[in-house]
Amino acid sequence: MSAVDINAVKTYLLDLQARICAGLAEQDGGAEFVADSWQREEGGGGTSRVITHGNIIEKGGVNFSHVMGASMPASATAHRPELAGRSFQAMGVSLVIHPKNPHVPTSHANVRFFIAEKEGEDPVWWFGGGYDLTPYYLYEEDCVSWHREALNACEPFGADVYPRYKAWCDDYFYLKHRNEARGVGGLFFDDLNDGGFDQCFAFMQSVGNSYLPAYQPIVERRKALLWTDAQRDYQLHRRGRYVEFNLVFDRGTLFGLQSGGRTESILMSLPPEVRWDYMWQVEPDSEEARLLQVLQTPRDWLADGDRYVVFGNPIEHSKSPQIHQAFAEQTAHNVHYDKQRVAVDHFDTAVAAFVGAGGRGLNVTLPFKLEAYEYAARLSKRARQAGAVNTLIVESDGSVSGDNTDGVGMIADIADNLKWQIKGQEVLVLGAGGAVRGILGPLLEMEPAKVYIANRTVSKAQQLAQAFSKEGVVEALSYDQVPHHAMGLIINGTSASIAGDVPAIPAATINTDTACYDMMYAAEPTAFMQWATEQGATKCSDGLGMLVEQAAESFRLWRGVKPATQPVIDQLRAQMSAKDA
Repeated sequence: MSAVDINAVKTYLLDLQARICAGLAEQDGGAEFVADSWQREEGGGGTSRVITHGNIIEKGGVNFSHVMGASMPASATAHRPELAGRSFQAMGVSLVIHPKNPHVPTSHANVRFFIAEKEGEDPVWWFGGGYDLTPYYLYEEDCVSWHREALNACEPFGADVYPRYKAWCDDYFYLKHRNEARGVGGLFFDDLNDGGFDQCFAFMQSVGNSYLPAYQPIVERRKALLWTDAQRDYQLHRRGRYVEFNLVFDRGTLFGLQSGGRTESILMSLPPEVRWDYMWQVEPDSEEARLLQVLQTPRDWLADGDRYVVFGNPIEHSKSPQIHQAFAEQTAHNVHYDKQRVAVDHFDTAVAAFVGAGGRGLNVTLPFKLEAYEYAARLSKRARQAGAVNTLIVESDGSVSGDNTDGVGMIADIADNLKWQIKGQEVLVLGAGGAVRGILGPLLEMEPAKVYIANRTVSKAQQLAQAFSKEGVVEALSYDQVPHHAMGLIINGTSASIAGDVPAIPAATINTDTACYDMMYAAEPTAFMQWATEQGATKCSDGLGMLVEQAAESFRLWRGVKPATQPVIDQLRAQMSAKDA
């Protein structure tokens, strides 16, 4: 068995402290670490390096300590009673970084070495350490990349190492009185001495060396994101949980205080600002609630299932995760689908990060469909016609293709679910915005006799009519130019129903045979559907089926199989009705 080399450990730890401080200070660009060396009366000392008021880091510290004493403190012998009464040496590097921006997570790392000695007996030594990430807003690609670096650090030492220390981390950084984790975990190990000193020392170095590659890319992705006062307030509340853990549960804090360590350095881990409010809670269905759900249920961030996401802003009320998880269960495909709010000027960065973290596909909703169109390396015919992309496909070579499934989703709902005739019918489309452009190509492929595009600003309708003139017979109109005869199908592509309004078209466009379709949806009939019924229409529908059908087409593009949609439509309809009741 290899001999214990305390000097080698100390040399490595001092170098690690220097490298981490240099890397973080360079990335921050606004402040430097200030060194504060100290001595411990009972033996030993250390150097605390602290950074405050930086461009990124509000407060951070990277501590090195090497302390010794005549007997082990109670916190160190609680789970190793056989060590009571032994002299000890303990050395390590411990760090906590608290960024100002709520979108940048707090990180903590620690690597340490203990040796306990007693005259006439062999020394007892072990390594410990790890790191964990505490986000305030959940970006799944950050969690995945963090855990991937942790996996990379562990893999040379055995396939079972990462799963074991990841689970230990989830268990250790848990606030029992809150029933939630401190963050999204990482690695935690302790009492490591199996395999000899050299092997254990190498593992500790692998963990320590992987901290900057794990954390700095996350900081880089999030440091420029704007935040609101409400988000800052939420960050301060979450920091309260951080303080609670460190003062109540953390072994390192307890060991330092019980061993007579330097209080200023031990409590360096606490954030500079924090708050507690009585009975504080997050809003349901919010981004804050989404994080809390993850903190209450530890996740395998490197699970085999392929990852998909919908990007939008706002995105809190998106039904896409529920729809796609239903498709996955139905088809027995191992996928995970989530939603993510993206800052309006960070779409490209967010897509690149998600793809770089292994994501396989994305849905895109407002306001990013044009950005997705520009981002895609290749575009389908539907996307080119629509001038917008709602589905991004990550190809096997890592490139990203774009498609638009809105139009084909609407046609599937009208033709397959509702069984309404399109071929040979006169179709009146209300509106000339992006939503209408997205459905015109698939609509004209169904060979209607004629499509009228009516819009308040007729020039916009004329632009669309010109763009699709080669696909079929298309005429642009203002609302007051709409013919006073019954149409076969009327499609409301405006958002007027949200405000309870209806485009000003003649009642004569509707008779009992006219099918009326509103691309908007709600628990109750939309304003357009109510108006159409009052004019005598007997066939009316909202766009809930379109929502599910366009999602099914995205799923088919990603997974190669088309799921059944009617069960999902029925489920959503029932949920909406129950919620509205």
